[in-house]
Amino acid sequence: MNEEMLLRDILNDLAEIVAVPSVYSTPAPNAPYGKPCRAALDWFVKKSREYGLKAELIGGACAYAETGEGDECIGILGHLDVVPAGNGWATDPFKMVEENGKVYGRGVGDDKGAVVVCLHALRTLAANKTPLRRRVRLIVGADEERGSSCIRTYLESGAEVPVMSFVPDSEFPVINSEKGIGHVRFIFDDPALAANIEYIDGAECFNAVPDRSRLKIIGGSPLGTALEAKCGGAPTAEVFKSSPLAEQIVSAGNGFSDYEITNGKCVEIIANGTAEHASTPEKGDNALWKSLGLLAAMNGVIGSKYIEGIYEYLCTPLASGKLGIYVDDPKTGDTTMCMSQARMNGGKLELLIDFRLPLGQTAADVAAAICGKLGCTAEILDYRENLYVDEDTLLVRTLLDVYRGITNDMTPPLKMGGGTYARELPNAVAFGCTPVDLEINMHRADENFPIAQLMKNYEIYLEAAKRLANAK
Repeated sequence: MNEEMLLRDILNDLAEIVAVPSVYSTPAPNAPYGKPCRAALDWFVKKSREYGLKAELIGGACAYAETGEGDECIGILGHLDVVPAGNGWATDPFKMVEENGKVYGRGVGDDKGAVVVCLHALRTLAANKTPLRRRVRLIVGADEERGSSCIRTYLESGAEVPVMSFVPDSEFPVINSEKGIGHVRFIFDDPALAANIEYIDGAECFNAVPDRSRLKIIGGSPLGTALEAKCGGAPTAEVFKSSPLAEQIVSAGNGFSDYEITNGKCVEIIANGTAEHASTPEKGDNALWKSLGLLAAMNGVIGSKYIEGIYEYLCTPLASGKLGIYVDDPKTGDTTMCMSQARMNGGKLELLIDFRLPLGQTAADVAAAICGKLGCTAEILDYRENLYVDEDTLLVRTLLDVYRGITNDMTPPLKMGGGTYARELPNAVAFGCTPVDLEINMHRADENFPIAQLMKNYEIYLEAAKRLANAK
């Protein structure tokens, strides 16, 4: 197959799978992550078989495609689930668009593009009958964005564990260090807030900086009455320019246009920000912080014993330092935290924070420190330990050699705060799918990927699969 035909096949397949809105939804029979995620896995199995590969679905949670012979296999792990589309797209996020040398759509970079490219690498190995000492198995899951239970289902099913694996779901050249990941819910038993706030929210998923936060104020509550008094009736956007809200908005570096207000049975305030992956919260603009900032500014009316401390210690880029939990480890990076979700539940305010933690620091450590500082309670929802693979292993050396030979980029192995499937399997690391300086709007509006990089990745992953499969 010539390069032009290969490119068109890759782009056609990518357009097909982007059109499947594989965001987690209500579980259904044989679809533990919802019917769209199951549809994505069904597409993968069908397409793999069309390309002459052995393919199997496992428990409606994951699937694999395979080529070659041998008693052992090399693993390539990718995922077909995606985060919610969010707001601000210039085009339909589930209809792939080709423009100016790029493709746009939810999942083109994270991680459907990489899965399609690797599928075509296996297709080439099978079509060319490439001699391999080990089989090459492409394993795909449908719950990576929520914690990778899909790969745990793969392992629990008794499916084969590869002897070496790489995960095309991060950056080049090789990520040999991934921080620990903790998701902790902090609970503030606060009748004063409950008397004023009916509803508050944040991001749709727990591993993202929220780009929008909605806050509903109970009609006739002290806060609702105070806002009406400032406007001489139903609150309008002018309320944000009144004291003390104006002072809070300006001092936080926000703009009045970041907020919207509507009136009904309840007053609803919408705060707008910019989404970002939770592993790099400093790149986003947290809308939930803006909502909580307004509440802190009006605490003279609300009377909450928590909200001012929450805003001071949790709603700032300096949070980990102010809380005394900041750690910077040369091998595995530093402590980061992202407040992603909020809700009122039974008279209590619940805040979910995503932590990325270096070696020697656990979710229990940071939860205890914050509870001690703010007087709340905490529930650890999920904790995954650090991954570190020495760069002198056969796996890392081989992948580096492949990447450097094709690109002439001599960048050493990297550490990161994001989590990949690599931590779910022994002897696995993340390998691409983007150079470190390539911005693809991952987890944000207008996610995109350069077409030329897709083809470069095909070359890299094809060679990596061959080299690892034949490594001695």
